[in-house]
Amino acid sequence: MSNRTFVETSPQIAISTPAQTTQGTDAAVVLAANPKRKGLLIQNTGTTVILLTFGAVLPTTTVYQVALPACTAINDGKGGIYFDESWVGVVNALSSATGGTMVITEFKTGLPDWNQASDWGATA
Repeated sequence: MSNRTFVETSPQIAISTPAQTTQGTDAAVVLAANPKRKGLLIQNTGTTVILLTFGAVLPTTTVYQVALPACTAINDGKGGIYFDESWVGVVNALSSATGGTMVITEFKTGLPDWNQASDWGATA
C-alpha cells in the first residue's frame, strides 16, 4: 500500500493571455521567473522542434531538457505540449530552425502582494 499525502495549496486565480510567440535559432528567455506561477503550458505550433531548458542554462541543439515535437503543418494542433505545475523559474527556448512558433500560457495564484513563504496556511 502506498502512502498518500494531501497538500493544501491556494487556488489558481489568474491566467496569462495565450499568444503565439516566434522563436528563432538563438536561445532566449521565453518566460521570466514568477514566484506566483502555479503552472505553465507551452505548445509547439510550428513546423520546427522547440527545445526548452529551465533556469540559467540556455538550450543548444544538443543540450536541452525538453524537446517539443513539430506540427505536421503550422497550427494543426499536433505539436508537442509541455505542462508543469511547480516550476516558478526562468524558461528558455530554442527552435531547431528559423520561424519556430509556440503558445505559452502561465497560470498564476494569489493577490499581487501574496507571498507563499509567509502564508500562514503554508506548511514546510
